[in-house]
Amino acid sequence: MNNGPTEKDSPTEKDILFILTDESSLQIIKLLDKKQLSAQMISSTLNIPLSSTYRKIKKLEQLKIIKVAKVVRTLDGLDQSFYTLWMKEIKISYRDHKFSINIRLLSSDEKIVRLWQKFKS
Repeated sequence: MNNGPTEKDSPTEKDILFILTDESSLQIIKLLDKKQLSAQMISSTLNIPLSSTYRKIKKLEQLKIIKVAKVVRTLDGLDQSFYTLWMKEIKISYRDHKFSINIRLLSSDEKIVRLWQKFKS
C-alpha cells in the first residue's frame, strides 16, 4: 500500500500533489480556512481517526499550508495546539514535461487582519 512520500523527504512537487489528492487533507484545508481548530476538533468534525489527523496535520505543516496559530494550556496542564490555514493560493502548472507548483502564503497585512478580527470578536 502506497502511503505517499515519506516523512524524511523534503517537500517536493510529489508531496504537494499527494496532499492535494488526499480527500482528508483537502477537508482539513477547507475546514481551517479562517478558523483555528485543535487536532481533536478537526478529527471529530471530519470523522477522521485522531492518529491520522495528526499525521496529515504534520505533513500540511511541513508544506507550509497550515501552521500552529496558538497553543492553549488545558486544565490537565497539557498544551493543545490550534491550527489555521497559512497559505492563500496554490498554483500548479505543467509545461515542457515538468510540474511547477507555487504556494502563496498569506501576506503580513492579511495576517494582521486575521489577528485583529479575533480581538474584535
